Amino acid sequence: MSLADRSLKPTMQTANRPKEDQSLLARIMKSKYLYLMVLPTAGLVLLFSYLPALIAIYRSFYMWDGIRLDKFIGFGNFSTMLQDPVLLESIPNMLKLLLFSLFITLTVPLTNAVLIYRLAHARMQYWLRVLFIVPAVVPSVVTILLWTSFFSSDGLINIILRAVGLDTITRAWLGDPDTALYAIMGVGFPWAGGLTMLFYLAGLMNIPESLIDAATVDGATGLRRFWSIELPLIMGQVKLFIILTIIGGLQNFSLPLIMTDGGPGYSTMVPALRMYYAATQEFRMGYASAIGLVLFLVIFGLTYVNLRYIRTTVEFEAQ
Repeated sequence: MSLADRSLKPTMQTANRPKEDQSLLARIMKSKYLYLMVLPTAGLVLLFSYLPALIAIYRSFYMWDGIRLDKFIGFGNFSTMLQDPVLLESIPNMLKLLLFSLFITLTVPLTNAVLIYRLAHARMQYWLRVLFIVPAVVPSVVTILLWTSFFSSDGLINIILRAVGLDTITRAWLGDPDTALYAIMGVGFPWAGGLTMLFYLAGLMNIPESLIDAATVDGATGLRRFWSIELPLIMGQVKLFIILTIIGGLQNFSLPLIMTDGGPGYSTMVPALRMYYAATQEFRMGYASAIGLVLFLVIFGLTYVNLRYIRTTVEFEAQ
């Protein structure tokens, strides 16, 4: 090897060195202008999202009324949670709503997506997508108020029941402790899915046609094609909606707040609504922060389990 070749060899090796081998600082400096453009947004997220959360975690160990920190009580707020009958009664309600939401999210929108995907007529596919997404433009509060009126004593549900001769089972559905929670579950019937359905449909439409053709030649049609080909290839979307449904189910309290105010009694109370009332009506901000911290830990744990143990086809192939 000539001297010139030996002098060029280190330079070529440096140029061909993978990015992983470069130091973090070197990679940051190489893209410093991109980082500078992201910096304002990242700063605002830290200021208005992470900082309040960290303050709430810190103050969950104090007696705090929202204005002054009275004294440090350690895990006092957390032990109070174990003795709060309203909070304890709200947990089964939350679990029922969460399991129902998971069941609906993983069945009805997915079924609609598969049926639309299987249609041979492209124009019909388009108009069905439009039909399913149009309700999403209606504000959620308006939808909740409409369903509240449907479940009233003289609402649409009871009108239909009387029209078919079922007067004996009519009632104020949201005013009966035995039916209030199930009435809340009925909001949005037939639970078409809207955006959820579109995400599933996008995943199905991303499956290569050659793979579908090969499966058809091998005799994989109908349900067999769904279970063997389509579902494994859209597990990424399924995994995403499991996470989002768990987060939404544990955090959401708008439905019981607007429709029943947590009643009658505490039959529709959920932990997030109990946290809201502890903060806004009882001014026990430290206790509300403790409830919020526990909800965060539960969400984090369930999300970790989902990410760790529910594997998609792409993740298996990457190993």
